Amino acid sequence: FVAGALSALLIMGSVLGGLALWDMLRPDAAQAVEAAGTVGKKHWYFAEGYTGPGFEEWLLLFNPPTEDGGSGMTFTPDIHFYGPNGYIGLYTDYGLYPGARVSINVNQVLKEMYNYEGDVSIVVEDSTYPFLCERALYFNYKGQITGGSHSTGYSTNTYNE
Repeated sequence: FVAGALSALLIMGSVLGGLALWDMLRPDAAQAVEAAGTVGKKHWYFAEGYTGPGFEEWLLLFNPPTEDGGSGMTFTPDIHFYGPNGYIGLYTDYGLYPGARVSINVNQVLKEMYNYEGDVSIVVEDSTYPFLCERALYFNYKGQITGGSHSTGYSTNTYNE
């Protein structure tokens, strides 16, 4: 339930990064923030998303402000989409300003740009600046079961970060 509430807060317009909100909601948040690093990472990986009927998927990106160790630069991380048959495409039609966050409706991007619905894995990356990235996934199964999940992307220090 906390993850669903967190995702709803992020989508409703908080300017705080998801991990900052997570810090207020979870006692083990220090470990999550420490794992992501002070200003985030340059590469984030998300497996097993879905954009078909009854599902709504969002990416939530945050560019920490300079006083919190952010770059102070506006940039646009590349968002790569992969389906069961390989690469679907790239999305870069947004700007990530210092101290701001952006919510991207994955369903809308994939449908409008690539006429695609279904299984999707995502890589979000910027070769220069670190940032924070999360995914929120909501579902309504035949009007009988509803819910959602929220996850910080996977990142690794072995990817030359």
